Amino acid sequence: MTPHRMGALAGALFGLYLVAYAGFVVAAAFFTFRGGSAVGGLAVRTFGGVPWGVLAGLGLIIGAFALALVYAAFGPADRADAAEDRR
Repeated sequence: MTPHRMGALAGALFGLYLVAYAGFVVAAAFFTFRGGSAVGGLAVRTFGGVPWGVLAGLGLIIGAFALALVYAAFGPADRADAAEDRR
């Protein structure tokens, strides 16, 4: 993959994560608390009493790792081959 395409892929993956993170922040800031007390959104308890906020935060971490794997799948092998061709 060319450096230009790698940059475009990096930008697209970053944009995707940025939208997911912004959604998490908006949900936490505007839909979870009202008047200083938890009313819903990410404060709602789920499996075993774990709040949605914890699950969503874990999802962001796993999502970031998955995006890194996508980027790595397209990147390092091509760049290593290109470095060997220059020698």
